[in-house]
Amino acid sequence: MKRAVIFAHWDNNLTIDDYVVYYLKELKKVIEKVIFVSANNLSENETKKLDGIADNIIAKHHNEYDFGSYKRGFEILKAEGLSNYEEIIFANDSCYAPLFSLDKLFEEMEEKECDFWGITKNNYGLKGKNPHIQTYFIAFRKNVFMDNDFIKFISSVKPELDKNSVIENYEIGLSKMLFQNGYKAETFVKEFENISNPTIKKWKSLITKSKSPFLKCSVLRLKNTDYTTADGWHEVIGKTNYPIELIENNLKRTQEKLNTEPKLPTGIKEFLYNSLNYLPQKLRVPFINLVKKVFSSTSSK
Repeated sequence: MKRAVIFAHWDNNLTIDDYVVYYLKELKKVIEKVIFVSANNLSENETKKLDGIADNIIAKHHNEYDFGSYKRGFEILKAEGLSNYEEIIFANDSCYAPLFSLDKLFEEMEEKECDFWGITKNNYGLKGKNPHIQTYFIAFRKNVFMDNDFIKFISSVKPELDKNSVIENYEIGLSKMLFQNGYKAETFVKEFENISNPTIKKWKSLITKSKSPFLKCSVLRLKNTDYTTADGWHEVIGKTNYPIELIENNLKRTQEKLNTEPKLPTGIKEFLYNSLNYLPQKLRVPFINLVKKVFSSTSSK
């Protein structure tokens, strides 16, 4: 398939990190056109990192999160002619990727009879059960991205009050609109669809058992310690194709040093999280917070 990817970027330090450059290089190997859109005003020295990788670069501040970047990249493709492509992908910098070959991913998903696809499906949203394909990596076939409803949806992206509004209106809203229009979705990973946000709560199994090429950065940055433990990540990543030093260097400036995990053996900690993740949010959160308060320590790995 002839493909294009729109890659959304944002960095608090106005940096294109080495893990992002690596991700884009790997995408470029399997995708004909790479459009890089940052929500930051980036310096020329930063954008030069993408010479020979990105075909188009937009690096101008906006307040529309990832979907604002997807919108701006999509405008470029519309101007050039959407019919030039068979598949358009939205991806962002929220993952360390790819852990495994993207060739295998695309080969497998190209055989699927579907209209759009992603890596994982989340059956739950902010207000209950809202099945949607998670948009850190989502691909659309031609019949979808040339549909006027899809074009209107992407073009309608505007600034929202907060990230939750973005998730509700755009990440969940996009799948909702496509399902209502009769489009069929597929996912690379079939496990854990009954768990809210498996990319966080089941990150280890997604990699070791499902061979997902993606690991959410927030897990290792210790931003999800209410939901999971980052224990053992070196061992997990060490068994993949990913250069582990890219993660280590990124964590030096991004990891939440003051965040805490329960001070318990890894096996007990994983059992605790796995058990609690099936409980309703109102029960799980107070319990895990109590555990963290009693058994807490600064954690780095």
